[in-house]
Amino acid sequence: MTMLGILEEDEYLPEYGTLVVRDRYAADGLDPLGNELLGELATEALSGTVATAGDGWVHGHAGDPFQSVRLEAHDAPPPVVLDDWEDVVESPFHSRSGRVALGFLTGGEDDGTLELGRRGLFRVRIARRAAAAGEEGDVWLVQFWPSDEPGLPRWVRRTRPALFAPEPGWRQVLGYGVMSAAWTAAGYGPPRPESWLDEPLQGDPPDAAICAQLGVERPVTQRDAVALLVAAGVLVAEGDAHRLADHPPLAADRLSLPEDLAAQVERAAAGARYTWVAADLTSVAAWGDPASADDLAERLLIAPDEVPGLVAYAVSDRLVRRVGEGIAALPRRQPEPVSLPVPAVVPSRPEDPATVPGAPPRAGVVSGNGDVIVWRAGEPVVLGHVPDQYRYRAHETTAGITVATSGGPGTLVRWDGTTERLPVDLGTNPVRSADGRFLAGVEHHVGRRSWDRPHLLDVTTGEVASLPRTDELTRRALAVVDGELYYADGFQAGSRAFRWRPGADPEPLAPGLWQIDPLSGAALERSSDGVFHHSPAGTRSPVPADRQYELAPGGELLYAFQYAPPSVWLLDDGEPEERPLPEGCDLSTAIPSAPFWETPVTLVFTHERGGASRLVRWDLRSGRFEHFDLLAVAGYRPFAVQPILRSAPG
Repeated sequence: MTMLGILEEDEYLPEYGTLVVRDRYAADGLDPLGNELLGELATEALSGTVATAGDGWVHGHAGDPFQSVRLEAHDAPPPVVLDDWEDVVESPFHSRSGRVALGFLTGGEDDGTLELGRRGLFRVRIARRAAAAGEEGDVWLVQFWPSDEPGLPRWVRRTRPALFAPEPGWRQVLGYGVMSAAWTAAGYGPPRPESWLDEPLQGDPPDAAICAQLGVERPVTQRDAVALLVAAGVLVAEGDAHRLADHPPLAADRLSLPEDLAAQVERAAAGARYTWVAADLTSVAAWGDPASADDLAERLLIAPDEVPGLVAYAVSDRLVRRVGEGIAALPRRQPEPVSLPVPAVVPSRPEDPATVPGAPPRAGVVSGNGDVIVWRAGEPVVLGHVPDQYRYRAHETTAGITVATSGGPGTLVRWDGTTERLPVDLGTNPVRSADGRFLAGVEHHVGRRSWDRPHLLDVTTGEVASLPRTDELTRRALAVVDGELYYADGFQAGSRAFRWRPGADPEPLAPGLWQIDPLSGAALERSSDGVFHHSPAGTRSPVPADRQYELAPGGELLYAFQYAPPSVWLLDDGEPEERPLPEGCDLSTAIPSAPFWETPVTLVFTHERGGASRLVRWDLRSGRFEHFDLLAVAGYRPFAVQPILRSAPG
């Protein structure tokens, strides 16, 4: 037996609690298996008690914390020490490309790739154990080896339960309002004063006949609900306090329920008990198509007397169907088509402001394929190319054009066309000094041991100054003014703010500073007392809280967007004034297509209409709107480079 390759990720973060290993796409890959039930998400089953696999995918039951994952490729069945693992399952797996990677449930894969050595059918073993004390999540080992006859899935070892305790049914019987009182009385949720017990019960109370069987009156207040819960055995009184019962009795054992409510309680109990192992059963049924039901207890490692109830639940939940003495998986149900009424009257809006042809973007654009395009003598020129990563924001600097990208430090395209990685990771939303010399941002590492670290980069020399790491993910860069970094220690109104010059300790500033204008040093403050504007002259004045105002360059003007109909509100010394914008302007502040200031008096919007990409430029002084249609060379959804801001003449 030879190990062909290893792929490890110590800080894998699952989406929706599901670990995903997915086949890499290959244009010349094998055709899918003829059994469509083995496609990813082809059935309504979940990832199972440990993991399930199919045609190009593996899904593991991981939960939300970070996971440590090791993928291995072998040319023959590798050994495994079962005592080293809590749960182990083996399953067939089909690879069309012969290459796999860690992925995400909503789509896409990580950068790393594991070469399996061939294409076709494999056996995959998935082993799981809890991480060491003090570490998040689980440790996973996923081993692949070729097998032309991989058989059916089989669970080899279990130490965690495959079947769970049934749902007691009190939520269905007593209702959400009463059960909320149970959680509050037991101390969960925000602190409540003693007077909450005398507040009216929220929601509809349970049926009076149910309450009578428990020997209490139908509840009217929260105090009544607590008494009902104690009588039901959901809450346990301990002096003046209460706690949730460790093992509350089943509602069906305590009460005589109406037929429809009894069926609802029974259904909830079965779902809580069988949901996860029913996904294991569905995986066996899909690979067998159909599979024998004779050895399910041995195959799933469950008690034989649990098999009839499990199969009955899976059939009732439309996961499988019976085929003679066996079972076959059922495909995922398609949602019913929904027809929406079409309004007969379309609300009127002011006529769109007219636009006229204008100049190209002053500092250029980043194309859909990563080309950085600038205009020379009115003609587009490709200055350089940014690697094939997600590109967030581009800035003009004294050294060239920088592009913030995913996966580490951004890219600098120098004015001579040479391209290099920045010496430090500034995150996806860096800030720049008004003269274009400095860039600053916060490097965030999200994982089992998360941390952040602010950096200040002098692009003319390549020198980097950095603050120490912290174990939190709270700091964000506000601005660079006169070579000093302003940053906040939080993302909420009222967060602490600091000013830091390399070589000195950070200086605390007034709390709540939210935005700082790099041209003037003016600031916008958001605190528990409200929103305030700190003008360039140093005056502090309140800002209306009806809109999310931001600082315009120069620090005197505030602006806020309105989406329907599209407009911008301007606030200077007087009352706010609304100015309509052309329909189709993208007003979202999400990068990379967010509006930006090309000059202190010129605001630029991305504009999509009729499938064509254009930029719309608005001059605040004249009110004039210009448009520039981006060339086909710019590709899908290009975005503009934000130019160095210079003070307006006069």
